[in-house]
Amino acid sequence: MAEGSRSRPPFFIIGAARSGTTLFRVVLDRHRDVAVPPESHFIPLLYARRERYGRDGRVAEKNRFLHDLARNQRFRDWDLPIEAVREELAGLPTPTFSQAIAAAFRAYARREHKPRWGDKTPRYVDVLPLMDHLFPEALFLHVIRDGRDVALSHLEHRGRRPAITAWFWARAIRRARAAARTLGPARYLEVQYERFLDDPADELRRICAFLDLSFDPAMLREDEKALERLPPHRRATHSRLVLAPTKGLRNWRSQMSPGDLAEFEAVAGPVLARAGYEAATRTGRTVRARAWSRVYRSRAVTILRRLGRRAAGEEEG
Repeated sequence: MAEGSRSRPPFFIIGAARSGTTLFRVVLDRHRDVAVPPESHFIPLLYARRERYGRDGRVAEKNRFLHDLARNQRFRDWDLPIEAVREELAGLPTPTFSQAIAAAFRAYARREHKPRWGDKTPRYVDVLPLMDHLFPEALFLHVIRDGRDVALSHLEHRGRRPAITAWFWARAIRRARAAARTLGPARYLEVQYERFLDDPADELRRICAFLDLSFDPAMLREDEKALERLPPHRRATHSRLVLAPTKGLRNWRSQMSPGDLAEFEAVAGPVLARAGYEAATRTGRTVRARAWSRVYRSRAVTILRRLGRRAAGEEEG
């Protein structure tokens, strides 16, 4: 099984940003058999350039592939020599694109002296059909957190308006659940962040069973070195990882203003309910109109910037 370990498939931790995926990455990375590197992000980027590397889904030009991988900042965050990936590819004369990607993860896992690899990149929730295509045996762990606490986190760290967070949060859940219909229960598992904090050991046993891992109590202990598993520029926003899984570190009921709460629920209310969270407000037409206008303006700005970058690239080319 070239795409995973020699005997068990890889897994991907997905979900909306700030939903607790980093906590699950750190917890699972403590397992003696599993290595989960920092967020990759490079899989769809390199896939878009796959014709540089060969035809028919094969990587005939290994040096080009390794060159592009080595230049990617997310790969650099792994602090892994590109020669380690080259060694993994040495035994594959003309690997598939999936095998070439898996070689990078295997090299990371080998450095950590572990037989199996996983990935935690929340944004892959937007490209799940591609991930399924590349890794048809992979497992997907979808972490869902109350979107109002997610919005609080974005307000604190990025200053993002609740309406914008609500749109991204709801979209992530819709996309993951749409893909789940194809993946099926054997390859897709939802984990509610709050339920995990209520009973970490029980939920982690359920996760381990899904991933075909033995349960190790060490995964739930306080870990002073947890931040060392993150790139330096990511540590400031994840300082609580040194603690064992702890409830109450962020609570929208006591920390979110009524206006921000109404704004979030005006956009994400229906998805909030379908995800198992009870709405706290009854938003009126005016609140909904104001919240959605913020979403539309934000999306328009994003699209215009993207078009501008594309046009600039074409002019330079």
